[in-house]
Amino acid sequence: MASFWSKLAYFGYNREMSTSGRPSAPAGRLARDFALILPIAALGVGVLGLVRLGRQFPAAAASPALLVPFLLPVLALALEAGVLVAFSTVHLRQLLRAAPAGSASGLPAALARARATLPLLALLALVLGAAELIPRGTEHPGAFANDLVHTARGSCEAGAQVVPVPLLGLNVSCAAGRIEGPMPGVRSVQVAMRELTFSDDLRRVDIVGLELSAARALRVHLVAGRARIAGLAPWSRSPRLGPLGRFAVLASLGVALWLAAAALSWRSLPSSSDDAPGEPRWRRRALGWLASVLLAVPGAVVAAGFISLDQERAQPLVYASAGLLGLLALGLVRLLAWRVPRIFSSFSSF
Repeated sequence: MASFWSKLAYFGYNREMSTSGRPSAPAGRLARDFALILPIAALGVGVLGLVRLGRQFPAAAASPALLVPFLLPVLALALEAGVLVAFSTVHLRQLLRAAPAGSASGLPAALARARATLPLLALLALVLGAAELIPRGTEHPGAFANDLVHTARGSCEAGAQVVPVPLLGLNVSCAAGRIEGPMPGVRSVQVAMRELTFSDDLRRVDIVGLELSAARALRVHLVAGRARIAGLAPWSRSPRLGPLGRFAVLASLGVALWLAAAALSWRSLPSSSDDAPGEPRWRRRALGWLASVLLAVPGAVVAAGFISLDQERAQPLVYASAGLLGLLALGLVRLLAWRVPRIFSSFSSF
């Protein structure tokens, strides 16, 4: 029995060896690295979304149940962006670890590299599919905000003097018939208005009877019969892309990054222990973190481009520009890997 297991282990080891003589990563290790990096990347994107949510809705903590329609898009976006970052990091890390020159069957180097990282495409599709299954939240966040204002005004008929408007951090003064409070995101500025109306996608605010007061380095008092605030970031996902279309665009961007990385020539790096035997462990770990951040850049650039275009409600074909930016970032990382191999070799012990 012992002989059987030893032969099996020997057979598995030889199958994991590339033609360069270095072991290539089995699917299990790729999946493990992917599972470790994905939550970190998604959490980072989610925290940015929550910070933005807190700035746009100052009283959000007082009404957490009302945040659900806005949190669902944040969760989906965190998975969409996070999976591209994790995909880029794990893929490029594997290419730099193994860098096979070809295969025993005579496959070209690019095809050998692509075949070695095929499991990452399955993981990408799996996470993107899960993200698109998340309910889209409110499709009309502006109408939801308008309902909050109208409900607060309706409470004045019950004899209340001051009624808070949930999420917005404003109050309805029933006696004066105005909406008052600090400006969202700028608490040092006080605003008062007779009417407050949000556009359907929450990107524009129309105000009637605005009075604005600010007392900082200069004292400012502004009165306007009508005012409009435009250019606010939307909370709903682009209506031009349904779940299937969104999945197709994101998956295409990931596949383009995968093909381009496989087509490039990568240098197989020595381990950090071989490169600098006497280097302190903390320094190797610091360089490992730096290398991982650099490897995440192409995926992060693609994700940022996609998010920006999604907020602008771009046409589907325009999203190809996000892929082009990612390819430029990929070329930069490849150049750094050839010119500064000392940094990237450190993640072998990370």
